[in-house]
Formats: sequence, structure tokens, C-alpha cells
Amino acid sequence: MRAARFAAFACALLFFALASRASAATFMVDMANTRFLPDTLTITAGDTVTWTNRDNALHNVVFLTGLGQTENFGLGQSASLRFITPGTYKYICGIHGQSMSGTITVNPADAPIPVIIGGAPTFVPPTPTPIPSPGVVVRGADEAPALPADTTSASVDASRAAVFAGIGALVVYLFARGSALLRRREGG
Repeated sequence: MRAARFAAFACALLFFALASRASAATFMVDMANTRFLPDTLTITAGDTVTWTNRDNALHNVVFLTGLGQTENFGLGQSASLRFITPGTYKYICGIHGQSMSGTITVNPADAPIPVIIGGAPTFVPPTPTPIPSPGVVVRGADEAPALPADTTSASVDASRAAVFAGIGALVVYLFARGSALLRRREGG
């Protein structure tokens, strides 16, 4: 009976540790018929936007606030960018100009923004050095991950500690349960 209560406690601890982490979403923007669809998007800080070209024509994303731009990409190709700082970000297709424009509004996050290792963001400007701008982390797939300026390593460490504590409790329970079953089998 005590083992069952311990197992329930370990599972609950693991569940709450995983559930307490802020989860970032990915939003899709299609480039079709020389338009961004949708052309306005509201997201939360920490979310990622992925632009995918659905046209036969080349397109790119150029931010009017000096954040940089993507390479030109063809049919079926994509580029992603993770937004960290709240604000309004206007962009156009550098090939088609103001007739193909969009706006992203970034609202503040309710919790610390999680660090994503690998995968998004994959937005890489065509110049070797991105234009620095507070609010957007621009990283290539081959660059090491970095914490956003407003995220403390203590909050990340606390989340990791909670997850590892839950996993550790589960391992201890499974070891104790396995030992009890072996003792019972040897005795009977």
C-alpha cells in the first residue's frame, strides 16, 4: 500500500513538473498568390512563426524594423523565427514589396520563456552577422543555443531539477517494486 502511494506521488510530481513549463507554439504563415496568409498574426513571446512558400515564384521575409531578412526561398521551402520580446513587427516580401506585407504582434508571456535546443528558430539572414535587435533571437541551425536576455538560468535550472526529481522518484519506485517482486519470488 505504501508503494502505491509513493508511486502516485512520484507520478504526480513528474506530471506537475512537466506541466509547469511554459509551452511555446508554432504558427504557420503561407506565401501564396503574392500574399502572406494570414497577413496579421498575434502570438505570445516565445512562440515561433514559420513562413512557407506555396508559390512557384521566389519569396523572402524582410523586416521593416531592421531585424534582417531570410534568403529567397522557392516552392515548398520554409523559414522560421522565434519571437522573444513583445511588440509589433512589420514585414514585407523583399521581392514583391509593399503589395506583399504582414504584421506580427507579440504579446508578453505568462511564464518564463523556455529554451528550445535544436530545431526552431532557423531564421538565418543572408549576411554573416545578423543586425542586432532587442526582442528577437536570430540563430542558425548550426549555432549553439543561447538563453534570451530576460530568462534567468535559475528558472531553467529549477524546471530541469523538478523534471529530474520526478524521474528520479519514479526510478526509485521501480527499483523498490522490482526488489520486492524478486524477494517474493525467491521466498515462494
